[in-house]
Amino acid sequence: MKGLTGQILVVNLTNRSFHVEEPPEQVYRQYLGGYGLGAWYLYAHTPPGADPLGPYNVLGFTPGLLTGSAAPFSGRYSICAKSPLTGTGPRTNGGHCNGGWGNANSGGSFGPAIKRAGFDAIFFHGQASAPVYLLITPQGISLEDASSLWGKDAVETDDELQRRHGERASVAAIGVAGEKLSLISGVVNDRGRIAARSGLGAVMGAKKLKALCLLGQTKVEYADPAALRAATKAYNDRVRRYTGNKLLKALGPLLDHAAPLMRLSGMSMAAEGQMLPVAIGGLFGGAALGTTMTNVMSSQNGDSPVKNYKGVGYLDYPMRDAMKLRGPALLRLGQRQYGCHSCPLRCGYILQYDRLPYADKETHRPEYETCCAFGPLILNHDLDVLLQINEYLNRAGLDSISAGGLVAYTLECVEAGLLKKADFACAEYPDGFLPTWGDPTCLLPLVKLIATREGIGDRLADGAFFAAQRIPGSAHLAITANGSVMGMHDLRLSRSYAMSFVSDPSPGRHTAAHYGSIRMGMTDFFPPLAPLVARTNDPREQGRASAAGVALHQVMESLGLCMFSLLMGPYPLLGLVRALTGWEMDAAEVLAIGARIQALRQMFNAREGAIRHEISPRALGQPPLAKGPLAGVTVDPAPMIAGYYEGMGYGPDGVPTAETLRRCGLDELVADLPSCTGAPLPGPAAA
Repeated sequence: MKGLTGQILVVNLTNRSFHVEEPPEQVYRQYLGGYGLGAWYLYAHTPPGADPLGPYNVLGFTPGLLTGSAAPFSGRYSICAKSPLTGTGPRTNGGHCNGGWGNANSGGSFGPAIKRAGFDAIFFHGQASAPVYLLITPQGISLEDASSLWGKDAVETDDELQRRHGERASVAAIGVAGEKLSLISGVVNDRGRIAARSGLGAVMGAKKLKALCLLGQTKVEYADPAALRAATKAYNDRVRRYTGNKLLKALGPLLDHAAPLMRLSGMSMAAEGQMLPVAIGGLFGGAALGTTMTNVMSSQNGDSPVKNYKGVGYLDYPMRDAMKLRGPALLRLGQRQYGCHSCPLRCGYILQYDRLPYADKETHRPEYETCCAFGPLILNHDLDVLLQINEYLNRAGLDSISAGGLVAYTLECVEAGLLKKADFACAEYPDGFLPTWGDPTCLLPLVKLIATREGIGDRLADGAFFAAQRIPGSAHLAITANGSVMGMHDLRLSRSYAMSFVSDPSPGRHTAAHYGSIRMGMTDFFPPLAPLVARTNDPREQGRASAAGVALHQVMESLGLCMFSLLMGPYPLLGLVRALTGWEMDAAEVLAIGARIQALRQMFNAREGAIRHEISPRALGQPPLAKGPLAGVTVDPAPMIAGYYEGMGYGPDGVPTAETLRRCGLDELVADLPSCTGAPLPGPAAA
């Protein structure tokens, strides 16, 4: 096969064995790579009802089909497994759930390293009896003793493995949070890029798998290298023309000042996700500011959730506070710019920050999601504390979105009198401390308790949803969707987020496709999509129209593409797939592949009884805010979700129909339908 290694590595941690499988080319063409290939493998090899933190859960590391090539924006990879965070059913093993589909995504250089190791995916079965790490070199494959690494943070682990095996070693590891089985922990590569969501760091920790260390030299052969070079050059030249225009590039930082002007003029930044300023920033400011380009604007116009979703930006987190975390303020600490493999934009930055409590004073620039989760969401505007927390989260391997939502929940528990100073007693603070809104001194100590499960951290470490079950009277303060803290974009501003936050098999994802994002960028990214996405104000019709865009999103994820590619105009998707593999695909086949992947992810949840439609009332505007850009706004997600399910060919409870499974080429799954269960839709429409 062209464009692929044609091999997947299967590791059994229990008996320390390995074997290589060679999926048929038809499987690759049906599922591409990334979590598409992962869904194909996990559905077949994860027994229904398997404990997410037990030996029968399968953990997959899956680079995209294009990952490792020169294809622009293709540097990402996915990790997938049954999630201990987002399923349903009885609570077991200290509080985690039966589990639903889980995937997490990361950039950097680790995805290409899997391909260079000679594999299109690596899957782990079983559990090791003692800590191990997987080592792949040109000389062979082995499981090495990781006892001396257990207890080290992710950066220390990376450093030590590079010391042992050379600086070219590519490492993905868990930190203390994954070792402690925190259900909001992730997997860290490149010393600070995290596949953060779904609690998959806990799955890795439960398997006693500390790290993967890869030093491969495999070169993948492409069907048409000349076509690959030509398509890549033409696309990258266009991106450079956008991002290199000095006048337009200078406009990027001015987005900081757009928010109050828009508010005063009554303009909304995002009418159902038509986020034009974000698109402008992506083209002109993204190369310098990355995702921090909207830190200030989003905090003021209602995009950023404020004070655990009960605050108003210009009242509770005004411009004088927001400007302290603006993108240019972070850029002043810039040491060097970097990008993921094959990225023409290079939105990453390494900062030199001398106040870090580590020998190494370099740190990754925090992304917007982290800046919001530890900024307006908790009313913090201390840049020093933000940078220290960001580095600690990277080293501990904690999801910053979930951690920020958990801290916001904790602060409100204190405000409501549900937690007292003595509850926060620990070795560093024997008499305890009291976290309160706007007090930056309490934040890092609190995050450390969460990561290490010390004291009250043991009740908090599994995220806001489970903490609310352990702290009586606090359920309404945990703002989640299906157990997961939502991405830092308030669905009361862009209401179609409510659909994806609740209905996607991996809930709470701001990166999942929804009507607003589809109308904003996906139709430009893939022009054949445009005729399939009707422009309408009717929520049910918007949901129905979202189906094709959701299918395309599954393709993007499975190819290994970054979301920034959505802001750069038409992407040569079909041509690049043809240049790599030789496959002649048209738009209809591409969208059919995406629908198949989504149906399989949905069936994973249906088979596990893990389809849920639960979302915190406060996030929906119940009760509504009295002031600000979101004043009086309430959201009923049920009509849009119902339309989306219709468009996908699922039943009203979210379970794919037999006809849909057959249309997707998943005939063998029809036999599973009698044991599949869904759930009623949320909100007033369900009644």
